Amino acid sequence: MARTRRLLTPEATRLLDAAAEADAELAVVLRQRDDYARRALGAGATLREVGAAIGMSPQAAHKRFNGEGHGQT
Repeated sequence: MARTRRLLTPEATRLLDAAAEADAELAVVLRQRDDYARRALGAGATLREVGAAIGMSPQAAHKRFNGEGHGQT
């Protein structure tokens, strides 16, 4: 038995489109953040410093950036 789809209001459609656009923009910003963090590690920053800069623990930074052989906690 097929389910009938309810129609979204124009406002709901607009808001969902805006949410999807914001999600795409967030993905770009997160990639940039990770690139900067990796570059900072390569330039001598520690995992503790990177974590503090981006709001995560040194352990979470280590996990996120796979240790990548840079800096200490």
